[in-house]
Amino acid sequence: MYKYGFQNYFEADFTAFYPEVMKGEHWINVYLNFDLSAETKLPGDLYDPSALVVFDRDGEVQDFIVHDEGVDCEYKFTDREKEKMLSYIKKHDLI
Repeated sequence: MYKYGFQNYFEADFTAFYPEVMKGEHWINVYLNFDLSAETKLPGDLYDPSALVVFDRDGEVQDFIVHDEGVDCEYKFTDREKEKMLSYIKKHDLI
């Protein structure tokens, strides 16, 4: 993850995902809480990160949003982190 402006960069090592899927008329929202490895050190301004992955009704990814304590924050996911989340979502047929 990294903060807008490419500050506080780090690569999160996910060890487990806990999904919640909400299907609406136009969007499928996949909320992912996750555990991080002991080696993953969070920056001081990121307390309880989680993810919202937004898909359209055709199953195409529209956005990956970092949440901190349940709300949008200034961080973004790296491409590698996005790939891991998407792989988990597809493997478990969440959408």
